[in-house]
Amino acid sequence: MQEQERRKFFRIDHQVSIELKPISAEEIAKNPTPVQFEVSPYFLLLSQLQDLDTEGDHLLRKIAEKDANTAAFLQLMHRKIDTIAKAVAVNGIELEQILSQEINLSEGGMMFEYPETFDMDQHLAIKLIFPETCIGLLLYAKVCRLIPMSNGHYKVGIEFIRMPESCRVLLARQVMLLQSHQRRLERQNSEQSSD
Repeated sequence: MQEQERRKFFRIDHQVSIELKPISAEEIAKNPTPVQFEVSPYFLLLSQLQDLDTEGDHLLRKIAEKDANTAAFLQLMHRKIDTIAKAVAVNGIELEQILSQEINLSEGGMMFEYPETFDMDQHLAIKLIFPETCIGLLLYAKVCRLIPMSNGHYKVGIEFIRMPESCRVLLARQVMLLQSHQRRLERQNSEQSSD
């Protein structure tokens, strides 16, 4: 991915739980999504539901054009299923077992601090969790940047590769939600300091 293309994505700094494993290009070719992590059956529940939402969005729009009441009812059922899924997903994500840290994230990739170095273009399997929404993602990535730090760690920049559209949509939504939350907090802080 070109530098200009990476810069077109919205970026946000946020605390997430992350686990990663170096893998080969052959492993990526064999499996459409990473299989290197042990996860519960519920780990990918919210991202799988997002897949179904993406498939059904155009149908819901067509229904809304013909019958607003039916569309409103279906949206209500969607929110109900989403609430149940989030409650179930909480049980499938064990946050205490994996590293939680601040990352700089966009839908195209992320940058984070790591105690070990990698080769440039090293392929990685990534397990990424947003604690507040309990969304878990399994992604492939490639190392595109390494910056040594004074503490002996490295700033690692990665680019997501072979990402399913549903994951891209989920990441984009997470970034937008986090940006709007950050702006709200900034407004509240500036209003409080001007009082």
